[in-house]
Amino acid sequence: MKTHPQAVRGRAVSLLDVAHLAGVSTSTVSRALARSELISDATRARVRAAAERLGYVANGSARALAMRRTLTIGAIVPRYGTSSFPTMIQALETTLAANGYTLLLSAPVHESAREPGILRILLERGVDGVALLGADQTPHTFTTLATHHIPFVMMWALGSAAGDCVGFDETAAAALVIDHLAELGHRSIGFIGGHTADNERARSRYRGILEALTRRGMVLRPEAHIRTTYGLRQGCEAMQQILQAKAPVSAIVCGNDYLAAGALSALNQAGIRVPGELSVASFNDNEFAAYLHPKLTTVRLPIAEIGERAGLMLVARLRGTALPGSNTLSASLIVRESTGPAAPGPSRNPRTPNSRRPSVNPPPRRDRSRS
Repeated sequence: MKTHPQAVRGRAVSLLDVAHLAGVSTSTVSRALARSELISDATRARVRAAAERLGYVANGSARALAMRRTLTIGAIVPRYGTSSFPTMIQALETTLAANGYTLLLSAPVHESAREPGILRILLERGVDGVALLGADQTPHTFTTLATHHIPFVMMWALGSAAGDCVGFDETAAAALVIDHLAELGHRSIGFIGGHTADNERARSRYRGILEALTRRGMVLRPEAHIRTTYGLRQGCEAMQQILQAKAPVSAIVCGNDYLAAGALSALNQAGIRVPGELSVASFNDNEFAAYLHPKLTTVRLPIAEIGERAGLMLVARLRGTALPGSNTLSASLIVRESTGPAAPGPSRNPRTPNSRRPSVNPPPRRDRSRS
């Protein structure tokens, strides 16, 4: 490698500086840094070493103007809270980065996620493509993306005529839980889930549960049916409400693992054995599910795979190559310790937090002849 003729002081390092130091042309430097597959390994290594030594940073504006691309992808995903979205977004970002793209994420509060101004800001930043959460988007969103010829993909969604989707069958995922409980002999269950009015994922999951219950001849008890926001505290409070109602159920299905973890906490505080007196099952298979007490039976959803496949689909659209495989992923049931056979006989009322468990070994009776 040639010695650089000067220390490059007082100005930004240019492409020409890197070319001089690496002993190659500026076009070679440009190809080595932007499309390295066109350059030999030895030349690429020499160029990158020179760029690193000089602290070279590519002029993004100039490159975007020349390529008519910014190599950025925008994503609109409601603020995480207690959800599985970070896993999905991490997989999306990792996949895009491996293909030379940077993710520009907008995480508005849930109520603001559909506002047109959020998409407009991303387009003003010059994003090459957009990832959306779900297919429940406004007509304005689809019209705007089509007008600006922006490729997009809808994550955690299936079967939309509006464009590319990647997700899984929520109905089939719900059936996994209900079929498992039915095979254990459960007939009357409760449900703690999210609000469905503004959440298409919650709607689809709830609809799948109802369909599976009907098919299995099972009952969802109305006094054990709680709608709430997703969270540990909300799951605990919902479970306490069900216990106070003395609903005759032998199992509780929760809309996600956070709700289930809260429900397990409430049952533990009430001294109710899981699964001996009440089974609990859930969805998502978050990392902590295997470390709860008892370990949580839950449906493993392909959350990371959704983000990865969405990234590959966007890259394929931008490069004009074939889309990667099927956009329908699979869920699987992970059976752990929180579900077990229903107790024989008719459904029982779960004990309330104030009820006392009978003593296994009652105290010996006093011998009154000695008193």
